[in-house]
Amino acid sequence: MRNGMRLLLATATGAAVFASGTTTALASQSALTSARADARCAGSAEFSKVEWTDAFVPLKDNNEVTVTATLKNPFEKGSDGKWTKGPDGKAVRDITTLGGEIVKPGATTGTKVDLDLPVAPAITADNEQSAALGEAKVMGKFTVTKDDKDGKWLLKLNPSRKGTAQPCVEEIAVNPQLKLVGAAVTDPVVVTTNDDTKVAVKATVAGGATSVSAHLYSNDGNDSVDLNLDKGNSANSWYQDTWFDSDFTTGAWTLDVTVTRGNESIKYERADTFSVQLKKAKKKKVKSKISFDVNANKVRKGKTVRLYGAVYRGSSAYARKNVELYYRKKGSTKWVFFAVTKANSKGKYSKVVRPKVDAYWHAVAPGTSTTSGSTSASEFVDVR
Repeated sequence: MRNGMRLLLATATGAAVFASGTTTALASQSALTSARADARCAGSAEFSKVEWTDAFVPLKDNNEVTVTATLKNPFEKGSDGKWTKGPDGKAVRDITTLGGEIVKPGATTGTKVDLDLPVAPAITADNEQSAALGEAKVMGKFTVTKDDKDGKWLLKLNPSRKGTAQPCVEEIAVNPQLKLVGAAVTDPVVVTTNDDTKVAVKATVAGGATSVSAHLYSNDGNDSVDLNLDKGNSANSWYQDTWFDSDFTTGAWTLDVTVTRGNESIKYERADTFSVQLKKAKKKKVKSKISFDVNANKVRKGKTVRLYGAVYRGSSAYARKNVELYYRKKGSTKWVFFAVTKANSKGKYSKVVRPKVDAYWHAVAPGTSTTSGSTSASEFVDVR
């Protein structure tokens, strides 16, 4: 709904719902100040918790935010510990009315709504002391449009009981519109003929992105690299490392970044530029190359995954070469050594592992005095 909270159908379990509301001017700015002074709803005497879906200012289509508040003690209970039963055989309500209001930041008017009472269940011998009847869920929606302001929105809930009930307020943080604030790549990327060069890609994104991807490509050749960035320690930071070697095209390169949140996605072309330069090694070594793959990217906890690939020295199989296996936990920047396995006479290797956490895996062929080391691309294994 475009104005305030929208009516939701009550479920058979007795969940309460928001009814349609009308826009009402608050008495004064002091009313808004008073609302902020009320106790927080979650964990109060009236509500055990208040939850809501992803709240943000959309780029185009309206964002409907669903709020779910768990109401405590909606029905009367007698001194014998049993729920009070009315003449109709149903539970007697202790809560008499439910009111609510959503106020945008900086506003002096809000949308006032009424909340339907929880559906009174029939009291039977089986449920007359059921703890489940001690709570009822109140659900509703409010709309955030592309023209709204981000920040803290106030949801005020005002229950009335036969006894005493207090109003309460929940602050809902509405994220700003999705936006790439900045992006950077290691510059210059200096590659050598005997080793791989680490390339760091970083992005700063406002608006609570759910994923960020990067496309690095040579302006003068067909070389390109695609990356899915990991979320950093701060709310808006994203990063990922990759590796370049002397086979990559030298010269000017460009970074494109795509940021995504839910169904919204924006591509930023030429988010950054950088150069790749070749530095010749003093002593030429034979290059090695290693491939890496997994037989499953998703695995149940306790099950096994096979890591495998092939290693080459120059254009030939790197027979009986020791291969090191590493993993990096999701959200971490540190690669941790896991095991060593040996390639067979054809340069192929394999290792069965039992992953415990979500992590990226890759393989390393250590360098020697005559052969350069190499690192494979990484594969992500999701442990469920």
